[in-house]
Amino acid sequence: MRNFGLPGALWLAAKQSGLWPLLESLWPAPRSGPGPAHYLLLAAIHRICDPGPKTEVSDWYEKTILASEWGFPAERFTSQAFWDAFEQILPESSETLAPEEDPLDQAQLRLLGLWKEKHLVGRRLLAYDTTNFYTYIASTNTRNHLAQRGHNKQGRHNLRQVGLSYVLDGESGLSLCHHVYPGNIADVEEFSVALARIVRLLDQNQIARDTVTLVFDKGTAALDNTVQLQEAGVGWISALPWNQAPAELRERASEELPSCSAEQPGVRAVAEKLLVHGQEYLAVLKYSAPFAAEQLHSLTTSISRTLQSLRRFSRELNKPRSRWTEEGIRRKIAKWLSGQFLSDVIRYQLESRDGQWQLQFDFDQAAFERLLGRRLGRTVLLTSRMDWTAEQVVAGIRIHAFYCMLGISLLQYVHRQAKAAWSDLSMEQLLEELQEIQQFVLFYPRQGEKGTPRAAYVLSKQTLAQQALAKALKLDELQITHRR
Repeated sequence: MRNFGLPGALWLAAKQSGLWPLLESLWPAPRSGPGPAHYLLLAAIHRICDPGPKTEVSDWYEKTILASEWGFPAERFTSQAFWDAFEQILPESSETLAPEEDPLDQAQLRLLGLWKEKHLVGRRLLAYDTTNFYTYIASTNTRNHLAQRGHNKQGRHNLRQVGLSYVLDGESGLSLCHHVYPGNIADVEEFSVALARIVRLLDQNQIARDTVTLVFDKGTAALDNTVQLQEAGVGWISALPWNQAPAELRERASEELPSCSAEQPGVRAVAEKLLVHGQEYLAVLKYSAPFAAEQLHSLTTSISRTLQSLRRFSRELNKPRSRWTEEGIRRKIAKWLSGQFLSDVIRYQLESRDGQWQLQFDFDQAAFERLLGRRLGRTVLLTSRMDWTAEQVVAGIRIHAFYCMLGISLLQYVHRQAKAAWSDLSMEQLLEELQEIQQFVLFYPRQGEKGTPRAAYVLSKQTLAQQALAKALKLDELQITHRR
């Protein structure tokens, strides 16, 4: 049995979109065997289908349609082979190269040109975000300058990490550019570097800066960054930190907010001009009923868990030989109350009586009702687009290294094609349906003593939805004759 649907769809998308010919032109294959482009694309497809270390890729590849399509033995895709190929793509000596000489920067530029040529860059709405990845690189390893200690978003602050900033097209979700940077650089500091790269890509592809709107989160909305955006001539939308928004705007009654169109069910929004950092911008209060329900579910679960922990801890403190210090007690409780909104609705008092600590706690019903009526489901957005409506701004904010972004782009391309057969298809449904399409190899006995064993290739039984997807994605174009 072979994995057919998802890896096959991604491979077809790479060929149909022009991505595969582009990779081959950048990194040509040798006379025999896979080239660097094969390793890049296989890493991207594996990352989407079955994320895991490079040591697992060869076994996974052998069980997919890619093995018969490419005809290379699985032994060619060992972990060491990947690193050798990546060294050809980006030699260790390339760290000091200028952007115009860096092969991956040039690849990103060529990819953006390809997406533009294919009319896959939408109405100039770009989503910018940052993340980081912890590593197990030893502290004594001084050769690696990227992996540094910093604030890790997965909570692994004890490990060295690498930062990644990236820009996706707001409509198609295709990756337009990204940047890998040292893990000790804050997101706010990285923004100026990323903005310079974004502007350079726009200029080189003759995309007018004033037609582009960059969407990013509140962590990037610092004064210096808004000034840089204004100087660059790029529009922007950002979430505004809750405590920076005027109370009269952020606490407006939900029923006073106009409803958005049917394209955004359960969403209300209102816009008004606001003076921020000495400059006038358009502020939008957005209320989302589905988001409020998600927050409420998460909050009530956290409240229940925290109250149970406090009750058990109170009993532990009442034991005769309890040796807790006040600092230790408060530190432990602060950790439990560190979740969003928990410290607003759970109160506690700590007293020492007869050499023992007494812990009392309570649930603040009034504060909980205020959260329900004035906080849950709400986001305040800020934009330099003064002529936009509240709904346009809300639509913009809905949009969050190299082969990872390549995989995202391929998956978004497949999703876009699949919607021709299933208009409201979600990404999760797409992955689930395609992963269920398998290929079976049926072996028959040889005919006569000198004959060779016969093999027939058939696909698993498909639902009507899977048949429609296979047709829309042209999966029948895949070669199913086994190569030897």
